[in-house]
Amino acid sequence: MRILLLGDTHLGIARRAWRPPEGWSRARDHGDALAAALGPALREEVDLVVHAGDVFDRSRPPPEAVREGLALLRQAARRVPVVVLAGNHDRRGLGPHLGPGEPGLHVVDTACQRSVAGLRLALVPHHREAADWAAAARSAARGGVDLLVTHQGFYGARVPGFTFRPGRPAETVAERHLPAGVPLVLSGHLHPRQVLACGEAPVIYAGSTERTSFSEAEEIKGAAVLELGRRTRWRFVDHPTRPMVRLREEADLERVSAGCFVGMPPRMLRRWAEPARARGGIVALPPSGPRTSRSQLRLF
Repeated sequence: MRILLLGDTHLGIARRAWRPPEGWSRARDHGDALAAALGPALREEVDLVVHAGDVFDRSRPPPEAVREGLALLRQAARRVPVVVLAGNHDRRGLGPHLGPGEPGLHVVDTACQRSVAGLRLALVPHHREAADWAAAARSAARGGVDLLVTHQGFYGARVPGFTFRPGRPAETVAERHLPAGVPLVLSGHLHPRQVLACGEAPVIYAGSTERTSFSEAEEIKGAAVLELGRRTRWRFVDHPTRPMVRLREEADLERVSAGCFVGMPPRMLRRWAEPARARGGIVALPPSGPRTSRSQLRLF
C-alpha cells in the first residue's frame, strides 16, 4: 500500500506585490504546487492520496481557487481514492466548496472513521483544544484503525522559533491524548516537513507544498510517499518552489540588481534595498505580512 501525503496547500493565498507583472499573483504558485504534488497520483504511482488539511488559505476562498482545487482533486480521484481533511484555515468546512464528495473523493469536515482503499482510517480535523481533539480521536479510532489522519500540532513538533509543548498552544497533542493502538499518524498544520514520535506512533508532517512566508525561505517543499507493509517506510518528495532572497550582503544585492526584478532600474533598487539590508530586512516577495513596502519586491 502506497500513500501520497500532502497538506497545507493554501490555495487562493493573497500576497500583494509592488508593480507585479500583469495578471500575476502569489496564488498561482500555490495552484502549481498542488498540481505538482498530485503528480504521483496522476501517474498512478500510489494507491491513496491523503490531503491533511488547509486546502485553502481562507475559510471563504476565492471562486477561482475553489474551481482550480476541485478540478485537480477530481482529476486525481479518477485514478486513486483521495481523502481531503479540513484544517484550521478551512474552519467553515470543505463541504461547501468541494461538495459532499463524489466517487473516489472523500471530503471530511468532522471526525469520523472511514474505510478507504482497504484501510481503516481515523479522520480528525483540527481542534483548538487538545482535550476536544482527544475525545474526537477516541471516537474516530474506536475498534482499531490502520492509521490516523489529522491537522494538529503534536508535542515536540517545531516551526521556526517555536516548539509545541503541552498547553503551548492549547491545541498541542501529547501521548496521553492519542487513542491506544494507533500505529501511525499523518498530519498537516506545520509547514516544515518533519517526523516525530507520539508514544510509539510516528507522526509524519509532509509540510506545506509552497512557501507562505519568509520564515519558510530555506525550507524544501513538496509531499511525502509512504509504503505500508510489514514495516512502514516513508520518503519526502521535493518540488521546485518560488525562491526568496534575504538581502544580507553585497552579493545578494548584486543578484537582484542584475535584472531579477520587474520594472526596477538597478539604481532605484539600490536606493530602496540598502536601508532594508541595514535593518536585516527582506528583499523579495511575498512579504511576511499583509503590507507591502518598496523594500519588499518580487524575485523571479
